[in-house]
Amino acid sequence: MHRRLPWTLLVAGLAGFVVLALAYDHATLSGLDRDVARWVSTDLPGWVVDVARPFSWLGGWIGLTALGVVVAAALLRERAWIDLVFFVLAVVGSQLGVALLKAAFERPRPDAGSAVPLPDSFAFPSGHAAAGAASFAAAAVLVAERLPSARARAWLWVGVIVLGIGIGLSRIALGVHYVTDVLAGWCIGLAWLAACLLLRVNTSRPKKNSLSSGRNDSKPRNGQRASYAGGVSPPQRMMNEISSASMHRLFISVRASKRSRRVRS
Repeated sequence: MHRRLPWTLLVAGLAGFVVLALAYDHATLSGLDRDVARWVSTDLPGWVVDVARPFSWLGGWIGLTALGVVVAAALLRERAWIDLVFFVLAVVGSQLGVALLKAAFERPRPDAGSAVPLPDSFAFPSGHAAAGAASFAAAAVLVAERLPSARARAWLWVGVIVLGIGIGLSRIALGVHYVTDVLAGWCIGLAWLAACLLLRVNTSRPKKNSLSSGRNDSKPRNGQRASYAGGVSPPQRMMNEISSASMHRLFISVRASKRSRRVRS
């Protein structure tokens, strides 16, 4: 993953949410929300509602519970503790944040008519949309890191993006959210995902030992070869010196033997 991508998602997500939070009650956006809600309740084909229901289930407690159990079990089996904390924080933190924001804005649900009973909670932002952007994307990050094929990773992200968009649009199709609710949910979900990614990167980054700064380690790390003066390790240098001394003694003994032969002759 590119280093700048989490920062880009964080800034873009927060900026988008702030704009929507300040403008959703103005005439332009509120009129758009009401028009779309009326069209959904009167003119939306029935088959669209049927398609929207499974996406809504995936973004609700049913889908999040199943996703959490599967991913958490796999990470526990791998003993990937940092990844487990990252995933739990992305899932639980996004939903807690949405709950606090709903209580702060207190925006009522659409009243034009809905295909399912209206939830008791407030509308802004959409928790399902936030789950599609944060929870499923966090799981995709972990799965993508374990896929060896670039093509498989690309298809994984295509599927997750389609799933996230489908979850958000399903809440509009069912008549339980305005358009701006879903847009705000996507924004806050992406921003929270980016914050979790940055925390994970900083947590898993190896720390430098201040006591060993300014001097080389005596033992090479795994997968690395130690660098020595002249490219020769101390044991190899010792063997070279022994070999040189042996050759020198052999040369002297040969010369002495030749001299003794000359004297005899």
